[in-house]
Amino acid sequence: MAQTLLSDYPSAGLQPVAGLAKAAGVSGPTVVRLVAKLGFADYAELRSRLRAELSERTAGPVQRYPDTTARGDASPTLRRFQRIVGTAVTASLRGIDAVEFDAAVGLCTDLQRGVVLTGGRVSTVHALYLARSLSLLRPDVRFLEAERAARAAALLDLTAESVVVVFDYRRYDDEVVEFGRAAASAGASVVLFTDTYLSPLAASASVLLTSSVDGPPPFITLTPALAIVEALVAGVVERFGAPLRRRLQRFDALNADLSSKR
Repeated sequence: MAQTLLSDYPSAGLQPVAGLAKAAGVSGPTVVRLVAKLGFADYAELRSRLRAELSERTAGPVQRYPDTTARGDASPTLRRFQRIVGTAVTASLRGIDAVEFDAAVGLCTDLQRGVVLTGGRVSTVHALYLARSLSLLRPDVRFLEAERAARAAALLDLTAESVVVVFDYRRYDDEVVEFGRAAASAGASVVLFTDTYLSPLAASASVLLTSSVDGPPPFITLTPALAIVEALVAGVVERFGAPLRRRLQRFDALNADLSSKR
């Protein structure tokens, strides 16, 4: 029943008990027992929570726009931002599952695997940042622009030895989700960076790295996501250890040589 709920989350939990039980191939009482184990008073409370979450997942800048006529918090903008975003960063780093994080580091340091990275309209910046960092640390790293044809071409070469890193935050990008699902179907290991409400791609991901996106309205904040990206880079550096120093020294030498020839 849990797998059925997660495969179409949160929509699957919005149907009546009988519908969810039928989809999962279990009895109605089984659904009720699981709901109780999850800490809800009854199925109605679960549905109410899921409706609220669905509304939050689909809310955009217009829905989240602050009431500028209200007095609200009188503290300076910068101090307000520091408090809200600082809390989100701390909560996100504390909330990362160490097993998932180590799995992501392991995939990114496996030199037998190529790494492909992409993201949504905004989060593509995070994908590019991670791609440029990883390309200094290891070979065979490819960044995909947020463009359908580039992703389709990349799918031609994906295998079970590929690692695909995807960034997808609400409101979720259908093209990013479909690319990630196609990559998983090709056998690739998918590392998904997403928010705590979970991209629809979550069910197909091999590794899930979530972060809070609760920032000053009307927009979400992706600062916590960047913190996790940098933590991953630090983990990759530590995993490679001393041999990586020679690669970085060679990069510095090549870069200096190219600069001298200008």
